[in-house]
Amino acid sequence: MQTSTLPLALALTLVFATQLGCPTEDDSPIELDNGQALLTVTRSPFCWRVASVDGIVHEQPPALTFTLDDGSTLQTTEVVLYDVGDDQLSVRVATEPEGEAELVFSWTEPRRLQVEISLLDVADLATIRAGHSLVAGERIYGLTERLRDSEVMVEATNGPMVEDMFPVEEGSLDRRGEVVEMFVHPTLSLYNPFHHSSTGFGVWVEDTTPGVYDVGVTDLQRLDFTFETGSTEASRTLTYHVLLGPGHDTIVRHYYALTGDPVRPPDWAFLHWRWRGELPTGEFAELDGELVNADIAEDILAYEQHGIPFGVYLFDRPVLGGGGDPYNGGFAIWEWDEERIVNPQHTLDALRDRGMPLAIWWASWAQGDEPGTVGAEAAALGYHAADNGLVMDWTNPDAVAWWIDRTAGFLSEWGLQGLKLDRGAEQIPDEVDDLWHDGRHGRELHNEFQTLQARVHHDALDQATGGDFVLMPRAGYSGAQQYAVYWGGDTPGTSDLGLRMAIIELQRAGFMGFPTWGSDTGGYYEFDDREVFARWLQFSAFTPIMEIGGEGTHAPWDMPTDPAYDEELIEIYRRYVQLHHDLQPYFAAQANAAASSGMPISRAMVFDYPDDPALVDRWDQFLCGPHILVAPVWRSGERSREVVLPEGAWEWLWDRSVTYTGPTTVTVDAPLDTIPVFVRPGFDVALTDQD
Repeated sequence: MQTSTLPLALALTLVFATQLGCPTEDDSPIELDNGQALLTVTRSPFCWRVASVDGIVHEQPPALTFTLDDGSTLQTTEVVLYDVGDDQLSVRVATEPEGEAELVFSWTEPRRLQVEISLLDVADLATIRAGHSLVAGERIYGLTERLRDSEVMVEATNGPMVEDMFPVEEGSLDRRGEVVEMFVHPTLSLYNPFHHSSTGFGVWVEDTTPGVYDVGVTDLQRLDFTFETGSTEASRTLTYHVLLGPGHDTIVRHYYALTGDPVRPPDWAFLHWRWRGELPTGEFAELDGELVNADIAEDILAYEQHGIPFGVYLFDRPVLGGGGDPYNGGFAIWEWDEERIVNPQHTLDALRDRGMPLAIWWASWAQGDEPGTVGAEAAALGYHAADNGLVMDWTNPDAVAWWIDRTAGFLSEWGLQGLKLDRGAEQIPDEVDDLWHDGRHGRELHNEFQTLQARVHHDALDQATGGDFVLMPRAGYSGAQQYAVYWGGDTPGTSDLGLRMAIIELQRAGFMGFPTWGSDTGGYYEFDDREVFARWLQFSAFTPIMEIGGEGTHAPWDMPTDPAYDEELIEIYRRYVQLHHDLQPYFAAQANAAASSGMPISRAMVFDYPDDPALVDRWDQFLCGPHILVAPVWRSGERSREVVLPEGAWEWLWDRSVTYTGPTTVTVDAPLDTIPVFVRPGFDVALTDQD
């Protein structure tokens, strides 16, 4: 429907919008008004803006750009034809130096606009670029969990390395001033072409081909996103959705409406998880009268000795037989590697007798070429992706059904309830000449592979357990929140900057629509500073998934630092594992509300306090649900820190008689065994007495 009479609030919005960059000289704009928001298209030069009745403005300034295979470009100039319906506007736009483009705008909801962009009658289209204006002070959140762009390299002792291995003290919640590649890279592999603006809107790009975001780098006043085109008709159209808030929770709810609600894991997922980076071969010890892997026996006996509550036990790679070295091993035969998991039935029974749910490391691999191996069978059936001999083709329905049955059979036989789904960003056939079963090429499938493999393994677990399961992948993309919770990849613990990285990762994941997240406590790579481990234990206690493990021991009774048997760290380990267990009902309650509320369980403070300028990019503290404010100490050697408290009353968790009234900034003591935490008055958490 069309209208020329605007509410006062909307008229004021349009006055404000003229300051952005879409020219207003055109006195006959094309309009599509739904009562909540107005789409205004300027004819010449062609551009558009969306303005809501409550003052939110999203604007695409001139011009859209199309790049052809030969590197030449076409740009939109002026509207030549349009057609207005009740909730849809189709616009034909001239492009220079020749040709035409078509845009279809659709109000799919009163505060949700779908935009479809295509170039007409051109076969050799390579990329499409769109975006929106940036205003002074605007911040951009989301896109990836990693600190900076995927391929940033730094110098290390053994040559240039991906920055993930050696993080730098840069990066925050705000992505403005970055170029971000939308192509899933290991090992911090959670990506989503979904971002929030601090001015009150979000944008989700419905695309799986590789893309690039230029967030105010080339032009300080523009955010541009450029996506490749693919082999299908749908992938030759750039489709995205403008999601009007104003709250970040509202923006996330829009995203869930388009891509699916996040999975609600069972309550036991909010216990802590214990695992080892690699279980040794040929080393056994006695547990309950029989021999088991020595590291497993050590974990169980140490927990009992030190009064640490049991949680989930995870068998990390490689636990299945065959396939070569431990980094790429397993998945040649679906049987236990009994050089590592000796006496598997007794091992599993001993853990379950202690009330421990059990999980196992997994990957989308069918390995081996010898007769009788999984890889040979998959190859004979044509189930490998692009005939690469390793990665399964999740676009082949027969391959999916075969893998689900085989996986579910193994899980069901052994009573396993969880999968830690690793890889997914490596070894995927992802070139244009890599053709998958459904006809798409590797460039189109690389990003979507993450969502496809999550769905396959979700369904396998569901078949095996009847619904009582957890799937926890490392790599994720749009829509994968329907199937899995996530951990933050191989975040390094080699310095305190790894912990800094994990704190930011947690909050980035929330903006991206992944509400349940955890990290390798202490870092995946063995830490060499005991304070990193201590402070990470404290941080992880307030994240939904607290999982402790990685390369090396990650155990306070066998530390890689001095002293090896670290009594202070044993107490810190016990204290924060127990605290996480005490909070289990609270985490479960927040998980119940995550889909309907749009709130991540642990989240950036700007979700709850978007108008507090002190909190819009405050990455070094976060909220755990609505009642707990957590201010981790990440830098080794620090024994106090500054905390920004929002409006209202707050109590010091460790002594509820100590109270504060916000907004205020306080400096609090933080000895090595204490993380600064504040709670709202009346919040009831029964902390177990550990004295």
